[in-house]
Amino acid sequence: MAYPKPLSEKSIKKLLEPWEPHTVEVLHTYYEAFARLYGVIQLKDAWKIFKNFEPKIHKKQFIEFSNIARRENVPYYVFEINELYSEEKPIDTERYIVNKTIISPGYGKYSSFYVLEEYQYGKPFYSGSDLLEVAAHRLYDKELREFVDNLTFTKGEHAGKRFADTVIITEIEQSLIDHYSKMPSKAKEIYDKANVTVAEKFMNVMTNWIEFSIGSSFSMIEDFMDNIGFEFQSKEQVDEFFSLIQDFQNKSHLWANRGFTPQELYRAMAKEHGQRPQIISFGPGIRKAILDGDIDRQELIEQIKAMGFDVEDQ
Repeated sequence: MAYPKPLSEKSIKKLLEPWEPHTVEVLHTYYEAFARLYGVIQLKDAWKIFKNFEPKIHKKQFIEFSNIARRENVPYYVFEINELYSEEKPIDTERYIVNKTIISPGYGKYSSFYVLEEYQYGKPFYSGSDLLEVAAHRLYDKELREFVDNLTFTKGEHAGKRFADTVIITEIEQSLIDHYSKMPSKAKEIYDKANVTVAEKFMNVMTNWIEFSIGSSFSMIEDFMDNIGFEFQSKEQVDEFFSLIQDFQNKSHLWANRGFTPQELYRAMAKEHGQRPQIISFGPGIRKAILDGDIDRQELIEQIKAMGFDVEDQ
């Protein structure tokens, strides 16, 4: 079953005529926030969260709005469950809000959706009072972006140019564009995604890695480096990069964790099951290394807490 095409602005405006403008604004805000923060969420789960923030809007309104959002040009899809799982019967509350970036062009376009569904299974949804703020700034990527922007090619046709100032369309991307040459709109969609700076493309690769390749090697990142012909210039540069990647993964609110950071998820699940977070205390060797200045105490504590453990105050 094909996803319906967006309606014209005129048609959408007509559908929204019976609705209070403030209600529409609120629903748009939260639908988009759910897509940003969770990547994937069913309406029945979204409603359980939403009703705690906007009690004046009724469940019937929240669900019915999905009929309109489904036909709008917005940064998410509202899928019927049978469009994703063909054997299921369509039920309004079983619809999925899905971030558009999760759906890929071509064969296997839903593969990331299924991977994410599997990663999310059994985890609670983040529903803190700052949900909208967290959704707007869920990735801890400022320092990593600055680092990536300033990476500079040292050889080849792009030598001397920063990632932030360079656009490269790879052979794989060009082959996809050529493949859809008889479908101009699809070819343009792929070209537009490919025709961005190397910095933006690299950040997308790393975001996909932390979202969809949990526990895997860095092969996705290494392959990207090979495809653009880039090599790090020193061990210090590599160490800084991996330190920033670690922060990016540990301090971001991840789709796989249903909007939680790794540490927050561990605490939330421990609380849900009546467990206290495991507490780690530093042994004499670690304490001596801290005193000698070989290990930064605060940095070590942050790394341990990012893994979901508490540290005994010493």
